[in-house]
Amino acid sequence: MKYFKYLKNSSSFYIISGLAFGLAVLSLVAIHRYNNSLRDTLNTVESINLKEDDIKKEITQIDTLIKYFQDNFGVREKEINSERLILQALDDMKTHLNNASINISRFEEAPGVRQLSVEIKIPVNGYRTIIDYVNYIESFSLPKFRIKNLMIIKEETGGVVLDIQGGFVIPLKANS
Repeated sequence: MKYFKYLKNSSSFYIISGLAFGLAVLSLVAIHRYNNSLRDTLNTVESINLKEDDIKKEITQIDTLIKYFQDNFGVREKEINSERLILQALDDMKTHLNNASINISRFEEAPGVRQLSVEIKIPVNGYRTIIDYVNYIESFSLPKFRIKNLMIIKEETGGVVLDIQGGFVIPLKANS
């Protein structure tokens, strides 16, 4: 009977200490979860800070590119002078292909694009020269040069002429 009396007197102590232990465990679990949440938040903030630097670099590159187009091509946000861009590309082509005969037609508009048909005849002396000229012509990106026909013609005098038919194409600004 001594045990029963002992258990009866000490049961309240065991219940109170059990409740205290349970509250301590629950508070430790809550603190652990809160710590993990804070760590995740800190990692997210650090990631945002790293991305902020990358975004600032990209914005600087875009601003530099816009300034380049504004200064060299006369491109403004409200109006793109597509004819001017095409004529400047044509002038660059004439400078680079100094032995070429370049014939152009008039500007035409197709759905969503403005184009200028161009025929280039240039003497070549080897396969590597042909590849270099074609690579140069295909390197235009604004405006894009589309090759429609490519011929290699052997002349009666023994020379070889590269005949490229195609044109400069630039997209028109979509109506808002």
